[in-house]
Amino acid sequence: MAAQTQGAVDALLSLLSTAVKDETRLIGGVPGDMQFIKEEMDSMNGFLMHLTKMEGVHSHDDQIRAWMKQVREIAYMSEDCVERYVHEILPHYAGSPGFLWINVITLFLCHPKTYCKLHKVGKQMAELKLRVREVGERRKRYDVSVPAPPPGHQQPLLLEAAAGQQEEERKAFRDAVEQALEEYGGGTTLLARAISLLLMLPAAIAGGGLAAPSLRTAMANLRLRPSEAATVIGILERCRPAPAAGDEAAKKAFCCCTRMFLCALFVYPHHRTNDRLKQDLKKLMDEQQDEGGAEAGAANRKRVMTFCYSLLSTQQKSCLQYLIAFRYETEISRTSMVRRWAAEGLVAVLGSKLAEPSSAWSRTPEEEGERCFSELLFRGFIKDQRYSDAGSVKSCVMEPPIRDFLVDITGSENFLAELPAHLQRQIQIRDLVQKRRQLWLQEQQQPQSPVMACRLIVWGWRRSIVRRCSRHSCCCCCCCVGGGASSRRRRRRTLLAEHAADDDDSTNKKDPMDKLLAFLDSLPEMYRLNVLDLGGCTGLKDRYYLREFIAGGKLGWLKYLSLRNTDVAHLPAQRINKLPMLETLDIRDTNIPHSDTRAIRLPRLKHLVAGRKAPGGVVAVPVIPYKTGSMRSMETLSHVHVSSKDGAELVEGVARLKRLRKLGVVVHGNQDTAASLARVLDALAACLRSLSVQTTQGGTGALDISSMLAPDSSLVLENLDITGKTSGLPPWVSTAQKLANVTLRDTQISGVEALRRLATVPNLRCLKLGREAFTEQALVFKDVPFRTLKFLVVDGSHAITSIDFAARDVAPALEKIVWTIGGISQMMRTNKRNADGDLQLITGIGRLPSLKLIELRGDFKLTTLLDWADAIPAPKLVRYHCRFTSSSDANKLIKDLPKAATDTTLSLPVRVINTPQ
Repeated sequence: MAAQTQGAVDALLSLLSTAVKDETRLIGGVPGDMQFIKEEMDSMNGFLMHLTKMEGVHSHDDQIRAWMKQVREIAYMSEDCVERYVHEILPHYAGSPGFLWINVITLFLCHPKTYCKLHKVGKQMAELKLRVREVGERRKRYDVSVPAPPPGHQQPLLLEAAAGQQEEERKAFRDAVEQALEEYGGGTTLLARAISLLLMLPAAIAGGGLAAPSLRTAMANLRLRPSEAATVIGILERCRPAPAAGDEAAKKAFCCCTRMFLCALFVYPHHRTNDRLKQDLKKLMDEQQDEGGAEAGAANRKRVMTFCYSLLSTQQKSCLQYLIAFRYETEISRTSMVRRWAAEGLVAVLGSKLAEPSSAWSRTPEEEGERCFSELLFRGFIKDQRYSDAGSVKSCVMEPPIRDFLVDITGSENFLAELPAHLQRQIQIRDLVQKRRQLWLQEQQQPQSPVMACRLIVWGWRRSIVRRCSRHSCCCCCCCVGGGASSRRRRRRTLLAEHAADDDDSTNKKDPMDKLLAFLDSLPEMYRLNVLDLGGCTGLKDRYYLREFIAGGKLGWLKYLSLRNTDVAHLPAQRINKLPMLETLDIRDTNIPHSDTRAIRLPRLKHLVAGRKAPGGVVAVPVIPYKTGSMRSMETLSHVHVSSKDGAELVEGVARLKRLRKLGVVVHGNQDTAASLARVLDALAACLRSLSVQTTQGGTGALDISSMLAPDSSLVLENLDITGKTSGLPPWVSTAQKLANVTLRDTQISGVEALRRLATVPNLRCLKLGREAFTEQALVFKDVPFRTLKFLVVDGSHAITSIDFAARDVAPALEKIVWTIGGISQMMRTNKRNADGDLQLITGIGRLPSLKLIELRGDFKLTTLLDWADAIPAPKLVRYHCRFTSSSDANKLIKDLPKAATDTTLSLPVRVINTPQ
């Protein structure tokens, strides 16, 4: 808790240092209050640093925890107040230094609204000054102090991945742990033996018992001494549920606890040179209960989880606690969560501004969030839920035992019986969104009676009439009384609330969106809402809700707004532009008209993601904003439509975005557009990481990118996605040192020439082909080897009917092949057959030494497929696996079929596939 409080105070001090840097610009009574708060917080920060150092030695008592909670609350409130001053008042002030009252009078005459804001901020700052003084005096009054450290105390460790640990080593270790948990199951003696064997593996490395080099290195990094390994086994034995208990929840909790504990030991630093690990393990074992029983086992598991949690950094703890707001979500998107962390200020770049470009300071908050997500995933606090075809984690989920533990530890660290206010409010927002979603699903499943349909129509008429009447009546009232826009909004909300109450009395139901609107209106004036995630919500089709959300005045500091997969039918650009702090706008999978985004102008916008994705690419994309060039903070622009046929918006707008990392555009296929793309790529060579280009549907021309000139040698492009007819691949792909993922769909180019050029890409990791990517029906790998290719994905292609690896070592690193089978009629005419009459799909498998998995997706006949697979005898020595999944049921696994080294050709009977009529 001390580390998190110190983090809040550090953020406030950084902001105060910026705000009071030029004291001549500070006006009103604010400067003295700011300076006082800064000096007091400096003193408190020193005390908090001492508390942080002693956190691993002494458990803080209730007085210390209560005082730290008060400090953190004041730090958050002060940060909000100072940011209001910096962003709302100072930009309107251009007075001369040294003339305080003249500057105030000038501000009053020229910007009366800003003067009113200054008066309010000054009053709030004075109240905060009094609270800061009271908190400082309270610490002295109750003698809040930290005991002296014991002799021989060592500084607590801030755990990060060791510099020598590679990602492959971490993955190999995690896979070994998962295999042990999967094979032996929780709650049995065999699991303890498996963990014992896993811990003793480093001793067997010298004997060559481990085949995989990455696993040998990973286990060598663990390097536990015999006494330490024995202590670890003893700790896990006390956590193990009774074998005869039959409690599945306890077994699952034990598996989670074991995974977290072993991964924490793997990343534990410095234990190779001193006895710190031995001391910590002994202390943990002494704290555990020795007697058996379900309650003792649960308490011991919680102590182990607390130990693993204490080894996280302050930033990782904050991000993990924020996940509690999504504890009941079935799936949590990785990218969305990282952007939410950045919007909430939970991930920040640490270090000095004078650091080298390759150091931590050069990373963006989103990159820090990615590192934090990966670390939490590896340590077992979150579990991977969905993977991309290239093997990267797309979403995660929080398992119930870890979820319950985090709820308890969060309340304990914040000295509360319930969750902190900011987490509780995010939970309330998500609950209302989920309730609206569930209500919509119920409406879709239950047939509507004629009476209910008429009632809904009448209710819609009443609400429309109330809105029109409220606008007219508010205008009349305000003209008579002298009120302004705020009075009109209050009057309108009063009428709508009365209407909602009447409707509630008649139907005993109230729309969750009305509750959400009322909840936002009830937020404290000083509260700053950074994130509003309406993803998956229905009921926004009516423009009233989205407009009122923004017009309410509580979203002025919003940084993250998600309308993804909602039924919103209109995006009010003028209202959206009144969110000056907005950094992420997610409008994917919506029916927003393509022209609604043209007028968007948000100076701080970093991520604009739009478009509806289909199996063949992106459809229904909005128009690129005409002021794109002025939004210099933009990092993600995907997917937008370039309306001009020569791609002028690319050169005039996109090429000026020197921070852009991801670009996805839909363009017209011609030579002029290709030239514009080349100029953009040359201008953004040092920052652009991902480029997605799609030609407009129905166009007759081809995108001439084969003649694109090579960009600057500093090209950092990692992902290239081309959809639509093109003249060929650009020649610079052969020299793109960081290009790792290439996707081609409907390009209709020569497969022989394309494969020859792609094989020369130095670090190509994943190749994805969709539909008519090539003109040939057979995909043949020969001549030039793909030395770094690990993943081959053939997605929804009816043009490619067979894959042949015709030469030895043509793909020595290939580990996974994913093929969505299509065009079975064409395969029956062109493919070779084996002696049993089965279609030969993939040949030359024996020339792939690293192959682990072949995944076939298709519309299979389940019973026929299972009967055919069960008739195949299991091999004694498994060489690779063939996995069958249903393309019509979200790629659900049907059958996993092990294959031997002699299975060099993958064949499939026609009868197991549903042939289209």
